Amino acid sequence: MKSMLKMFILKHLSSKPMSGYDIMKEWEQILGYKPSAGAVYPTLKGLENDGFIKGVKKGRKTLYHLTPKGKNFIEEIIKIKQEFYEKMHSHILATAEIFNDRDLKMFCKREGMFKKYPLLLKIILKLEEIEEEKVRAILKKIYEELKKCKGLRKCKGKL
Repeated sequence: MKSMLKMFILKHLSSKPMSGYDIMKEWEQILGYKPSAGAVYPTLKGLENDGFIKGVKKGRKTLYHLTPKGKNFIEEIIKIKQEFYEKMHSHILATAEIFNDRDLKMFCKREGMFKKYPLLLKIILKLEEIEEEKVRAILKKIYEELKKCKGLRKCKGKL
């Protein structure tokens, strides 16, 4: 989680300065749970010590922003995002193994889902940006198309 938290912080600071509290709220809004202050603030301090971000006191808050080094790092990460996706895949697979989550293992292992279908991960990430009702409609259409193709080789390449 630590590397994901670092990436999350850097990505969100690339759009605007934020406090540690703002980062925790943003994480909660996007991912559905709030990270602990014991994870966020040491990560911010580490990123600041490494020169990726800079904190500026504003009253009782410290607002963090990216430094030029942090901006360059984000640009490099964007360039190597496929490698990042593969690492994320291995983290998910490790989590599935640790917690013996059969469904998650199946999702990750079944023919190397993300490697075979790299677009699948992009779709999953993009769905987070769309309102829930539209997501359900999109997924229903996809599911109906997949049901039509079940076991039929003639659908190959059609989707």
